[in-house]
Amino acid sequence: MPLLYIHRKQHFKLSIPYWIFLNDQPVGIMRHKDVSLQLPPGQYKLSVKIVLGLFKWRLQIGGSNVVSLQEGEQRHVRVTDRERWWNLLFDIDLVVWLARLFFTFPYPWNILYEVISNGFFLLWAIHIWVIRERYFQLQS
Repeated sequence: MPLLYIHRKQHFKLSIPYWIFLNDQPVGIMRHKDVSLQLPPGQYKLSVKIVLGLFKWRLQIGGSNVVSLQEGEQRHVRVTDRERWWNLLFDIDLVVWLARLFFTFPYPWNILYEVISNGFFLLWAIHIWVIRERYFQLQS
């Protein structure tokens, strides 16, 4: 039986679990850096998603790719996101926001920070909503 290995780029020990879908059916949750699936030969639509639930709404961001498996084959798929620059800007904004809990910016800078930070968050949220179906790249 073919083996499908899914690897993800993970920098920290704690990470957000990814849901694994085959042909739009959930098959498991990826909690670690690597996971392997033993599947019968065939063609599958592999999707990796982050599922966020709030009351009755479910926001899913992820990516998908078609994977063909032959008898005795071992296929490796790497999951990466394209949001390196957005995440860096978001991390910088988060550090400044945490610093604001202990320090107060003087008059003109506090208004400038609020406008830039809230505007950036709005742009980031719109961007994530637009690319939610292709947030991850799956490369085999």
